[in-house]
Amino acid sequence: MGLTKAPVEEQYFTVCFKAWGGRPAPPRLRTLEERRAVVSLWFLSSVLASFVGKMDPLHWTPHMSDCLDALEREKLYPSDELLAAFIRYQLVADEAQKLLVRDVMGDPSPAPTYVFRKSLLAKLQAVRDGLPLNMPVTPVLQAHALATEVQINSIGLFMQDVPVNQRIESMYSCLRAIRAWFDLFFGVPIEEVAGSPFPIYIQLSQVQIALYRLTTSEDPVWDKELVRNTADLLVLLDQTVDFFTRLDSTYKIKVSAGEETVFRMAAKIMRNIKNSWEPTLSRHLGGVPSSSTNQGAFQLIPAPNPPDQQGIDMAAVNMMDFGDVAWMSDVFGPWEF
Repeated sequence: MGLTKAPVEEQYFTVCFKAWGGRPAPPRLRTLEERRAVVSLWFLSSVLASFVGKMDPLHWTPHMSDCLDALEREKLYPSDELLAAFIRYQLVADEAQKLLVRDVMGDPSPAPTYVFRKSLLAKLQAVRDGLPLNMPVTPVLQAHALATEVQINSIGLFMQDVPVNQRIESMYSCLRAIRAWFDLFFGVPIEEVAGSPFPIYIQLSQVQIALYRLTTSEDPVWDKELVRNTADLLVLLDQTVDFFTRLDSTYKIKVSAGEETVFRMAAKIMRNIKNSWEPTLSRHLGGVPSSSTNQGAFQLIPAPNPPDQQGIDMAAVNMMDFGDVAWMSDVFGPWEF
């Protein structure tokens, strides 16, 4: 369809490789629907690239920037402003994701990735400050912003020798954003969760992995008591299991006939992850239960005995990288490309 290029750019190539036949017609203007389509396509490719790990997102082009500006300017529908906000948050998240990949790949660039943290946080704050005052800020949009903040504060944190003051500031900011994200996630009414977009489940895995790394950090100046009292991962995993269990009782969604429901499978995998991580987490947290007052007011349903772990490679789960959420495909996939 050629939506990723501006019409004038398409016309240029047409004129260059066609016999001269007079003055070409003026390039047509993109419709707002075409503009929505192209920026939405970029958004989906960017989010899925951070999940699948086997693909690259579309390249963000000046034409896409023009489309985004036009949607914000025209405001034909109230949802256009909301779409633009998601895109602008994801543009920042996409930059953070690329830096996280550099950490994993050991990129020998002369500039360490953590030096970009402050500039990305400034971009994130600029998006927040630039939101229209009359635009409703939905929990899903807030969660997207917080997940982006977690990614930014994780840049270089677990891979490089970050100066101690900056390291502790990043770790605490990351922990605080994780706690805020979970508060939002658990605060979404059950009847609304089934309509939540797929990125929120990707964010769930990413914030859990970030919290696991914060909890198991061997940094001697990092306060584990603060971690336990702010966001105890074992407690949060129990709450997530309960959340998916209650969700399954409301929405019986199946991928195919005869299989377990999607949310029951999600609860099972979360429970298996907790069983795998619990020995390590308990050792780092000293085996002392967290204060319930600091971990939310959710009453947990007693969990059944751990299910059979056949088909789930728990060693692989325990070695997950920040961007490696392959286990999610067992619940919401498979995603084969």
